[in-house]
Amino acid sequence: MRYIKTFSSVIALSGVLSLAGCSSSTPTSDVGIYLSDDVQDFYGYCPTLEVDIAGLTKAEEKRLSSYDVDKYFSPPEQFRKSLGAVTVKFSDKDMIGKVLPSGDGIWDKWNDKGVTHLAIIVNLPIVNSVKDVQADPRKLIIDLNEKFISPGSHYILIGGSGVIEVRNEPADAKTVKISGVEKAKKKENTEK
Repeated sequence: MRYIKTFSSVIALSGVLSLAGCSSSTPTSDVGIYLSDDVQDFYGYCPTLEVDIAGLTKAEEKRLSSYDVDKYFSPPEQFRKSLGAVTVKFSDKDMIGKVLPSGDGIWDKWNDKGVTHLAIIVNLPIVNSVKDVQADPRKLIIDLNEKFISPGSHYILIGGSGVIEVRNEPADAKTVKISGVEKAKKKENTEK
């Protein structure tokens, strides 16, 4: 009988420990978005760009991976709005890098909805038609449960040929911190 009680206690304790492990949130990280110098060379000018940083659930990741980028940025933008993305902009007058810090409140909102992936989507003008929307170089989807290329940070470079993640922050990069929470607070205040 004593062995049964001990065995029951071990089973109960392991169940509690496994539940505690399941409740851990998705890792947060700094996300730096940088414009490559080759954008101007590629297009002959620096186009005005919108870049969305979005935390995705598994269902949203599946949908976005097969979603057309041009449709994503076209009105009425319902899918885009539903993601609650943080949007940053670049232009010939603003080419400075943008960093979404790991401590930003948007990560709490994304974790609350159960994000598993991070998406970077940019409205780069397309030179050649995209035949496979899943291979569109204007979007990058990162599995947050895989090891980061750079621990604790994601460095995203937007070039003339698309969006890529790089190992290190670009040399001599000037950055400004952005926030996804300010946008969300403003939206909540306007809805009241």
